[in-house]
Amino acid sequence: KVKNTVQDVMWDTLAYIDEDSMTKEAKAAFQIVEGKKLFPVRMDPEQEETVILTVKITTKALSGEYLLPVVVATGIGGCREGCEPSLLTVFSTIKIKRNDPLITLEFDKYQIDIEQGVCEVELVVPYLPNIPFRITNINNTESAYNLKMTVVQDTPMVKGIIDPPVNQSVLQPGGQITGSLYIRASYEAPIGTQVIRVRLTYSDKYGADYDMFREIGATVKNVGKNFYDQGRLYYDACDYENAKISLNQAREIYEENNNILVVQEIDKLIKRMEANDKFMQGQTRFFAGDLKNAVTYYSEAKTLYTEINDCQAVQLCEDAMNAANRPLGGILGGVSGSGGESLTTFSIHTIIEIALAIIVAILLIIIIRGKGGSGGGRKLTLPGKISRPSQQQSNRPSQQPISRPSTEPIRPLKKF
Repeated sequence: KVKNTVQDVMWDTLAYIDEDSMTKEAKAAFQIVEGKKLFPVRMDPEQEETVILTVKITTKALSGEYLLPVVVATGIGGCREGCEPSLLTVFSTIKIKRNDPLITLEFDKYQIDIEQGVCEVELVVPYLPNIPFRITNINNTESAYNLKMTVVQDTPMVKGIIDPPVNQSVLQPGGQITGSLYIRASYEAPIGTQVIRVRLTYSDKYGADYDMFREIGATVKNVGKNFYDQGRLYYDACDYENAKISLNQAREIYEENNNILVVQEIDKLIKRMEANDKFMQGQTRFFAGDLKNAVTYYSEAKTLYTEINDCQAVQLCEDAMNAANRPLGGILGGVSGSGGESLTTFSIHTIIEIALAIIVAILLIIIIRGKGGSGGGRKLTLPGKISRPSQQQSNRPSQQPISRPSTEPIRPLKKF
């Protein structure tokens, strides 16, 4: 609105928004739609006229007061051709009030210790060390839109995985999204602290975009890995007693790290050692003629092998049980005159039985050796036993996978 307060005529009056004089914040907050308007050609003294300049508030505009510079340019004089030019700048105050969504991103902790992985185990979500997080819209009236959370910094050997993924179209006032940042460390991950950086982006109802970042420190250690590798060395050397000690120490550490798959692998290895011990005890009873107890040990071994899904070892136990249950009156029984078989029949049966049993035993020992040997095997002396917690990086021991038993099943012994 312009009023002629001078005692002369105003000619060709123009009002326009002076973009060059706008602040950086004002330029970001406003989009000029109609920035220039002409008043009537002649404005007499005390005459008042109104024009409308139009601006649009952008999505980037923040709450606050903005000064919009408006220039009024005119000519003053008795005639239009000989008037005196005049400029007047005024500042129009525009208040912007917007209700932004107030989003918070919180992790339960921002530092985590993790163990190197084990090469025999493919680590997958959800069997990984993890840190829970919460995304909350603490604004009671405004929703947030297009929420997305991503990992923007990690390493190939220490990776961050957001699960379940955050990709939500709307988060209502007071709403919350929960999940976890899972961290996978490969078995070659370098010892030390790695930074994992996550980014959360969202927008408001005006279309303005927001983002925030959080950093998690993941410290890679190899204490549990060293115990595991040492246990595997003892296992391969048939020293089950020390193998179980080292593996149980590793199990405790990996369980604290929520590394469930490695815990399951250790449990499987320990159970295999127990099954091997049971089977060898059954063999000892079998050759001593104590067939009843031999069958008991074979059955216990079969149960353990079944639990770890070793089908060939289960078949081996069944073959051994069938051999022990055949009605021969025992390998050392059945002489003529005692209600048993004749001496000739006994001799033939006994020789065949013993020969086949020896073959079974030899094949069994080969198979068991391939899986780690018997519990009564030799002791393995390892130099420089580790102690918990160790911060020293040791040389990497062999990573040989657990050998499988022979693919040729043991045939049931036949009586001739």
